[in-house]
Amino acid sequence: MKALVVALFGMLLMVGMVITPSHAAPLSLLEPLVFAKSSTDGMIESVDPAELRVTILTDVGQKESLPVTNVAVLVGLTPGDRVNLEMNEDGKVKKIVKTTPIPKDFPAPEPKG
Repeated sequence: MKALVVALFGMLLMVGMVITPSHAAPLSLLEPLVFAKSSTDGMIESVDPAELRVTILTDVGQKESLPVTNVAVLVGLTPGDRVNLEMNEDGKVKKIVKTTPIPKDFPAPEPKG
């Protein structure tokens, strides 16, 4: 019985030596488990087609300079535009949609009377 336990332990040890960390799943396979932000709302501060970047002031008050996938994404944007930015899995802006700001008196107050 003791010989059987030693043989099984030895076999498990050998299998463990064959399966090295290099055979383990790389971190890139685990990345989809991390939930990344896929869109952001804000106001355009600047557009830089030469550097393929857009800078926005987000709705939570943070200034972010973000890379874009190509120059076509930046066409028609000007500082002050309200936008929604859609990101790809690499963290680059793939689509920018102009939005209409919500009026300050929305929803409209109920009439008195």
